[in-house]
Amino acid sequence: MSVLCGYPGFRVLTGVLSVVLLLSCGAGCRRAPTDDGGKKVIRVWSHQGQEAENRAMRGIAKAFNQAHAERGLRVDLSFFPDFQYAEKLAIAAAARDLPDAFELDGPAVARLVDAGLLAQLDAYFDRAERDDFLPTIIAQGTVDGKLYALGAFDSAVVLYYDRDLLAKAGVKPSTDDEGWTWDEFVQACERLQAAGIEPLAMHMDDSADEWFTYAFSPVVWSGGGHLIASDAPRVRGVLASKENLRSLRAWQDVFTRKFAATDPVDPNPFGNGKVAMDWTGHWMARAHLEKKGDRLGAMRLPRMGEKPVAPCGSWCWGVSTQAGDPELAALWVRWVTDAKTGVEPLVRANGAVPARRSAFAAFPEYSENPYRLFREQLETTARPRPRTPFYATLTGRFAAALRDIARGADVEARLKQAEDEVQSVIDRRVGGGKIKREEKEAAEQEGRP
Repeated sequence: MSVLCGYPGFRVLTGVLSVVLLLSCGAGCRRAPTDDGGKKVIRVWSHQGQEAENRAMRGIAKAFNQAHAERGLRVDLSFFPDFQYAEKLAIAAAARDLPDAFELDGPAVARLVDAGLLAQLDAYFDRAERDDFLPTIIAQGTVDGKLYALGAFDSAVVLYYDRDLLAKAGVKPSTDDEGWTWDEFVQACERLQAAGIEPLAMHMDDSADEWFTYAFSPVVWSGGGHLIASDAPRVRGVLASKENLRSLRAWQDVFTRKFAATDPVDPNPFGNGKVAMDWTGHWMARAHLEKKGDRLGAMRLPRMGEKPVAPCGSWCWGVSTQAGDPELAALWVRWVTDAKTGVEPLVRANGAVPARRSAFAAFPEYSENPYRLFREQLETTARPRPRTPFYATLTGRFAAALRDIARGADVEARLKQAEDEVQSVIDRRVGGGKIKREEKEAAEQEGRP
């Protein structure tokens, strides 16, 4: 499947949000509903993923139109490549012409809510329906206790392993549901290396910043650390906390000791039989199973503390505050995230993890690993990336720090540099940006100077 269904779709976020923060308008900026020869048209925008996924999306839209023809409803679905999607959204937001419903990557939700561009969805999904979604999907789309986005699929990262290579080095995979401790993981790497086997692929050649934040935040989280404070927009003293220093020094040691390459040449060394373990996502499950068959195993990611933590998050759907008819836009979101009409065809096309519990019955492979582990993690230990309007800045600076740390940079100095870079953006925004403008508008409304 396209890795866009896992993590790097977030590249869509950064371009658009530098613009939309200045464009908050709320429900008062709604357009008149679009009419086409007596039919009400729901304008929908989607990112252009792999072709199989695009075909599935077109089929979902066609089925929607057939099912709602008697009501005089029609979806007008438009695709945009990643490199155009951000620009298209930004221009549309500026022109007060956003589509009625659109796709966005999970970490974008908080920032778009902050910009006033996403409508609440709570009224359109009852409690039983919301409970059918994986908790990670609900968490990803929730800001300040209100639901703004829902997805048809989620993502997962595990530690794949080759049973034969581990056995050759005398390494036993974890039989514990919580996976290896970090010490056990390091010991396994030592044994593999001593047996002349390259231990691990970490995909440090990935060009997307988001891979680093998405894949390695669990190292921080399982060690008791955080990326940003939970009670305030603050990273100073958080990114470079003693917990994070301890965890990321241990993570750096993986590269210092040559257990994993910082500049790999082969993009799939595990699939090609060159390494014993692969720290990667659900999107590689089909290819790995095809290559290795019964030799393929999967464990939870190694943990720094007592409990494992897994990443999650993917593309999701929201209703624009500029929608001509929010109820009709929500009708599309319900359709594309419905277990039968949306989740099943999309997951068959892209290989992602179904977002709804009721959809798993259509995928018998989820009774066996690695698929069973994907679901278990998402229901128990997975954590969405920070839901903050400052995520675009945070992920860019944190990813850059991780790249440097892997190549030998001093962990404390590099994390403090990232803290300063992120905090300076936060302080400018909070001190002179939107918050200050909102206070001024409130004062004007009250007749205060």
